[in-house]
Amino acid sequence: MLNMHGNYLTQPVWNLKMRYVPLEADMTQILSVADIERLDVDTIKKRIDAAFEYDEYRYQAEKNIRIKEPFRAEGLHRVLYQCPNCKKEHVMETKGKEIRCSVCGKSWEMLENGRMQANEGKTEFPHIPDWFDFQAKSVDEEVRKGTYRFEDDVMIEALPNAKGYIDLGKGHLVHDENGFRLTGVKDGKPFELIKEPLSMYGLHIELDYFGKGDCIDLSTLDDTFYIYPINKNNVVTKMHFATESLYKLNKERLEREKA
Repeated sequence: MLNMHGNYLTQPVWNLKMRYVPLEADMTQILSVADIERLDVDTIKKRIDAAFEYDEYRYQAEKNIRIKEPFRAEGLHRVLYQCPNCKKEHVMETKGKEIRCSVCGKSWEMLENGRMQANEGKTEFPHIPDWFDFQAKSVDEEVRKGTYRFEDDVMIEALPNAKGYIDLGKGHLVHDENGFRLTGVKDGKPFELIKEPLSMYGLHIELDYFGKGDCIDLSTLDDTFYIYPINKNNVVTKMHFATESLYKLNKERLEREKA
C-alpha cells in the first residue's frame, strides 16, 4: 500500500483551492506470498480493507500541520450538511474559516490544525470525520426505518464515450428503498434507468463539478449519466450515505433468506 500523507489536505474534494501542505509517503506490505497461500479469502480481504482506512485530519493534528489559508472552511458544508446542534439538514453555510447553521445560528471555526471549535457552547465534533460519521448513522437510521426518500427535478448530461458530454436537458430522479429511478429524454425518446439497491454498494458523487454544481453519476454498460439536482442543495453526500446503507440492508435481508 502506497499512502500519500497530506495529499487530500492540499486539495480537499469540497474545495479544490490549493493549500500549502508538506507531503510524505510510505509504502507497506499488506500480504506476502506465504500469507496468500495460507489465509482464507475473508481474512485477505479484511487486511486489504484495513489498509485503505486512513484519516488525513488525524495525520494533520498529529503532525501539527497548520493550514493558515483564510478560505480553509469554504465548501465544507457540501459534506457536513447536517447541523449537530439542531439536527436540521442541508442548511449549513461556509465562509472563510467558519461553518454555520442558517436555522439555529450556531457556528464553528475550522482551526489551523484542522480541528473544529464551536464559537459558542459545546463543540459536538472537534474531529471532522466524527461529524461525517454522525451524518452516516442518521441516514442509516432513516433507511432502516423506511423513511429515507429523495426526489427532485434534475439536469442530465450523458457521457457515452470520450468525445464529451451530451446535454439531455431536464429529467427527474427518485432515490428510496427501491434504489434509483431516473427518467428523462434521450435521442428524442423517453428513457428510464433503474438501479436497484443491490446493484450499487457505493455512489460516485462530484462536488461543484466543473462549476456546474453538485452531481451524482449512474452508469449502464454503454453510458454514464451525470445528474444535477435543480431545486435541492447539498444533497449528494446524503445520497452517498443512503446508497451504502440500502446496499447493506438489502444484503443482510438476502443472507437471512438464504440461511
